[in-house]
Amino acid sequence: MKQRTTLGITYLLFFALMIFLNYWSATNVGMVANQDQALIQPAGYAFSIWGLIYVLLFIWIVRIFFLGRYEESAYAQVRYWPAVNFALNGMWIIAFTQEWLLVSVLIIIALLTTLVIMYTRISAIRFSWFDRLPFSIYFGWVSVATIVNIFTWIVQADVTTILGLDELIWTLIMLIVTTLLAAFVSLRYRDWAYPLVFLWSFIAIFMENELTSILVVTASCAVVHLALSIIVLIRKKQA
Repeated sequence: MKQRTTLGITYLLFFALMIFLNYWSATNVGMVANQDQALIQPAGYAFSIWGLIYVLLFIWIVRIFFLGRYEESAYAQVRYWPAVNFALNGMWIIAFTQEWLLVSVLIIIALLTTLVIMYTRISAIRFSWFDRLPFSIYFGWVSVATIVNIFTWIVQADVTTILGLDELIWTLIMLIVTTLLAAFVSLRYRDWAYPLVFLWSFIAIFMENELTSILVVTASCAVVHLALSIIVLIRKKQA
């Protein structure tokens, strides 16, 4: 009981700090992102998914205080990793809004790493549908955000080519790579929610672009993400 309460209070404190930093600098994030915008950046409305993520995380945190058995729960698997994640989220906000873009890239990679750890640990046990749902969506969005952050850093550093390939070619490559990633995760972990986050992101990238090649690839990949979600749902019902 004591360990569960300590974890819950720790989660709430770090979550509150993260929300404060996000609220304090939300406008500045958009301003920095829109400077020399990368081709892979989604339309502005896509970032509203943070609201859903934070609501789901808050509900997930509150649930710890009403657990029947802590020892066999998802919370026992992730322990203090959510607090580390929330701290990194707040640090990323500070780094990005101060335009320390390389630092922000390093932080968001660390943030993504904590999500991989929590996601795989929860997936390794018998979990209820809500134990993993917030992290499926969070993991999916940060997977996309990490790539966008890296491209933003490269573009604003005035790097025009990498290994002889320009931004357009790298954008097309990463759109395909992220689609393959979504396929692996959703099928490996039987997760219908994870590819839907990519669907949301790819539609927003489509809406923000005018280049034919990007429009074709994002539209094609969006269909794949939708199909992945449907396939996983069908398999779950048949199991």
